[in-house]
Amino acid sequence: MASVCSMCTRSQFQKRLCNPRYSIYSFFINPSKFFFSNCAIIYNLHYQKSNNALCQFFSKNHHIATGSRSQILQQEPFNLFSGLHNIAPVFYLRGEQIVILDNPKEFYEELKSRILSAKRRIFLAALYIGPTEKELVGFPCKKNSGCGIPTVNTIREALKKSSQLNVHILVDYLRSTRVELQGDGESSVTLLSPLVEEFPDQVTVSLYHTPNLTGILKQVMPSRINEGIGLMHIKAFGFDDDLILSGANLSHDYFTNRQDRYMIVKSVPAITDYFAELLQTIGKFSYTLSLNTIQNKFNINCFDVPDPITNSKVFKKRSSYMMKEFINKWIDFTRKHQNEIDTEFDTIIFPVTQMAPLNIRQDERATLCVLDSIEKNGRQKMNENDLWTVIFSSGYFNFSKRYKEKILDTNAKFRLLAAAPEANGFFRSKGISKYIPPAYTLFEKQFYDEVRQRGKEDIIKIMEYNRPAWTFHAKGLWCYTNGETRPSLTMIGSPNYGYRSTERDLEAEIIIITKNASLKEDLHRESSRLSEHTEAVNAETFQRPERKVPYLIRVATSIIKTML
Repeated sequence: MASVCSMCTRSQFQKRLCNPRYSIYSFFINPSKFFFSNCAIIYNLHYQKSNNALCQFFSKNHHIATGSRSQILQQEPFNLFSGLHNIAPVFYLRGEQIVILDNPKEFYEELKSRILSAKRRIFLAALYIGPTEKELVGFPCKKNSGCGIPTVNTIREALKKSSQLNVHILVDYLRSTRVELQGDGESSVTLLSPLVEEFPDQVTVSLYHTPNLTGILKQVMPSRINEGIGLMHIKAFGFDDDLILSGANLSHDYFTNRQDRYMIVKSVPAITDYFAELLQTIGKFSYTLSLNTIQNKFNINCFDVPDPITNSKVFKKRSSYMMKEFINKWIDFTRKHQNEIDTEFDTIIFPVTQMAPLNIRQDERATLCVLDSIEKNGRQKMNENDLWTVIFSSGYFNFSKRYKEKILDTNAKFRLLAAAPEANGFFRSKGISKYIPPAYTLFEKQFYDEVRQRGKEDIIKIMEYNRPAWTFHAKGLWCYTNGETRPSLTMIGSPNYGYRSTERDLEAEIIIITKNASLKEDLHRESSRLSEHTEAVNAETFQRPERKVPYLIRVATSIIKTML
């Protein structure tokens, strides 16, 4: 297959596929030959750098089976969510290519292992990297300096082993430049700067800055509070052709006792290419960390677009265009190649992103599409044993108005997982952030009151996660269709499904639909494990003295609701 791909040229493609007579005739006379003779060029037009990877992907999944593929997609559970095909690109795979990790320690060990074994590329997207994560990043320690040597210089060691390895790290500008006391006055930028200095041709560090924090607002807002205006919140980690999706950041708590979700998509180079290009596209309208060798200091530069702080209006326009071009390109590409997929697939993935400041609302449309399907089918079920069951989890319970209405209007059973105040990451924190857990208690009570007003306490329940010495950050959705005991759909990624996710931050997640029995069992085990440490809230819960929300916090919360 590699030799076939290498023979294709752009000019040949333009002569062949751009000629309708040639394309239609060749396809119907010999569709297999038509595909193989043009596979590399088709993808080269889409994403030239990943030419070989996708040719290899299609060489493993090369059966032309239009009718069979269509028949499969018309079956349950795929046909229940068919509207997603109009919103996002779709990738076909087998359930065994997805692996679910259980806990923070497994996640951390998997990250380190895959970084050290990567040969071509590594990309990491997170809100920030904890300034104490020297073991993960690597830290050059000069002889006799007394700085101590980490047991593993993970990323640095991987770069030293291979000059062909490229690393792209995408973080948020505001969060990653904030100095943290527990990091000895360091930040993500000071942690990553030595990598840029030592491997300038292999390492790119991009820092996204929201275009909504400008002018006087930027000058007067304190560094911690200004993060409420908007952040780069995506979490995606790629290693050659493998991908890890999570809601976790890269810092100590997320590697020890902060419960999240973690999913590996193995050997699907096309979807890994998608996320690699997503990060590259965001990187084009982000600042870049670079070394000023003349002054021996680090600069953060904005090269490809207008500055988001000084020229935010034009920045939004240009960045929005770039993102829409990216999304449309991948939708068009996967549609063109959907007939070339092996009919043995039993799982499909829709990747979606949300960037409301740039007028990108793909994730919101997809989430509403899923909730619409749940609402529609829930209303059709009269027998309680046939009702759909949905587990909907958020680390920060503050559903947007549209999501909340969909949940309240449905007849499906909903179990809403949320963090108890003690499991909130801001519990007993210092400064103004210590008031954040009471704010979420208020949101939770308001939602609970609406459930009671509609008489739906039996089918909509709020379950609070409270595990001693642990915090809760898991987000996503599991959908059990038609009374089934194992979920057929899940959503996993960075969104918390609140106002911040829909209106302020940059988010990304994947929607997985599967009929693979083993994967469905793993998904059920995951949702059950997260539910183990939960307790249903009731009216008495909010009568406890520690749950009383002071008046001033209630007023402030109503003002800054979209920032939480």
